[in-house]
Amino acid sequence: MTRYEDSLLLSSREGAQRRGHGKWQLVLSFMAGVMVTTAVVGGAIAIAGPSGDMSLSATDVVSSMNVVAASDDAVDSDSDGTSNYIDNDADEDGIPDAVEGNRDSDADATPDYLDDDSDGDSILDSTETHGDSDGDGKPDYLDNDSDADGIDDKEETDVDTDGDGTADYLDDDSDGDGITDKVETNKDTDADGTADFLDDDSDGDAIEDQEEGTRDPDADGKPNYLDDDSDSDGITDTVETNTDTDGDSVADYIDNDSDGDGIRDLVEGSTDTDGDATPDYLDDDSDADEIPDDTEGNADSDIDGTSNYLDDDSDEDGISDKLEGNVDTDTDGKPNYLDKDSDADGIGDAIELSDDR
Repeated sequence: MTRYEDSLLLSSREGAQRRGHGKWQLVLSFMAGVMVTTAVVGGAIAIAGPSGDMSLSATDVVSSMNVVAASDDAVDSDSDGTSNYIDNDADEDGIPDAVEGNRDSDADATPDYLDDDSDGDSILDSTETHGDSDGDGKPDYLDNDSDADGIDDKEETDVDTDGDGTADYLDDDSDGDGITDKVETNKDTDADGTADFLDDDSDGDAIEDQEEGTRDPDADGKPNYLDDDSDSDGITDTVETNTDTDGDSVADYIDNDSDGDGIRDLVEGSTDTDGDATPDYLDDDSDADEIPDDTEGNADSDIDGTSNYLDDDSDEDGISDKLEGNVDTDTDGKPNYLDKDSDADGIGDAIELSDDR
């Protein structure tokens, strides 16, 4: 050490600063932030360090001296062997410190250039990088919604739900159902604990969203993937399912006439008139009279308030349709079950039945 009248000079990276009259600060730099101890002994400063002890003389011009071990320069946050002050990427996240800067974006008391997760979304900066996926002017590592789908990256996370090679926080369709996350959103329609944007069956009707899609055939303002009754026939999609009973290439849940009998499901309903375990909307013969529903139809020939396809005696002649059948005995164009004089003898079937008794 060389002494001058009003200053101290230390070799290499050591230095001294005048701190006011009679006050000096001696700054010593050590490798890798190694702890040193100092003591003033008989007018000299004794310093104990990793390479041994040394003594500096403090005489008449130094009345008081503070010794500070300046180890900050040697901090190596990413343990890459390069001290922060000469490291272009102090946290080794692939984003230059010059880009990240000394700001603290997520207010976690760690400046961005040292923060593994600068925006606090639980996705590492090294994963997000400083690209701008949604073109909103914010790099992904600082963007709370990197794909601009209205769902925070923190909720989407960096998992890849649909296995398409794109993490959910960057995926426009995280569950791969053909409906964008922006449309599905993070609500949970069926309250099953899975947000719609990740739910294969958002309305819980056992028909996948991918099949139902965003169509709205019943024009009720609800897309099929969220509609409990996509064809508004009064029978839920869960009941109708995606089978195609009548083979018309239209699934029952969106088929207005699932059994193709010419009578709308809305009319037939899910009741089981004949107790054969097949609901009327799927039953070819709802009243089990051996005359198909598509033959009997929805007309009410005897005006008794019961449609023929459900009426045991459609012409109200006292003879069951099952007995009369669909034949036309007198070839008058009327099947017997609808003909009040099936043999055209001028005597009504009801009278003849009575005579037979």
